[in-house]
Amino acid sequence: MSSAFVPPKAGNAAACNIKIKGLSTEEIAREIRGQLLTLDGVLKVRMSITDQSARVEYQPSKLSPTHLGTIIGQMGYSYTVRSMQRTM
Repeated sequence: MSSAFVPPKAGNAAACNIKIKGLSTEEIAREIRGQLLTLDGVLKVRMSITDQSARVEYQPSKLSPTHLGTIIGQMGYSYTVRSMQRTM
C-alpha cells in the first residue's frame, strides 16, 4: 500500500483565509500550522506573520472554515474567517 500524496479531484478542495490575532512569531506560526495539519481533510497551510493570517486549503466534505477556526480558538487565539473560495 502506497502512502504517496494523491491530490483531490477537481472541485473537492476549498481554501479560506483566517485572520489570527497574536500570530507574531515563527514559533506560534509553526504551532498553529502543525495543529491544523493534523486534521483529516487539511491539504495545505500557509502562515503569514506579516498579515497575521493563515491560508488553509481543505476538503469541504470533511471540514469547514468554522471548524478550522474553532481549533485555532481552542489554542487560545482569536480568529476571523476572512474569505473562502473553491480551488482547482
